[in-house]
Amino acid sequence: MSAESRTVAREAWEETLGDLKAQGFAYLDLLTAIDRGDQIEVVAHVVEPVSAGQIRVSTRVPAVDPRLATATQLFPAAAWHEREAAEMFGLVFDGHPDPRPLLRRASPGRPPLRTATVLAARVAVPWPGAADPESAGKGARRRQLPPGVPVDWLDETST
Repeated sequence: MSAESRTVAREAWEETLGDLKAQGFAYLDLLTAIDRGDQIEVVAHVVEPVSAGQIRVSTRVPAVDPRLATATQLFPAAAWHEREAAEMFGLVFDGHPDPRPLLRRASPGRPPLRTATVLAARVAVPWPGAADPESAGKGARRRQLPPGVPVDWLDETST
């Protein structure tokens, strides 16, 4: 059975989830986020336990102000999901009862799952191997940066 999908405005997020819970969709299966560049999409998947009906609700928040109302008053299980999304995507869930990080120490760095974040490990470790396995060992190759690392990130004179 596929889930019905609904996209709502950020301002209607809490009301929409409340309406669905009132209709019997009492189980929050998942709440996560997807970085879409200039926006972050937040997705919740709710289930109606008796009929196993499923609805996927999504909204988008601007990446520069990623704020959204918490769903923890409606679905207590949202607390963990929202903490993870906040930590990994830099979202702020207004009214969340416990916004402490789950996995990372609180740090001023960028959230690791945002596409604008360059992971230090990608730059510190040389990119291995040849792009084409058949060309391996056939002369020197120009050093390439790993996928997702901006060209100006690493100064070639420092290597």
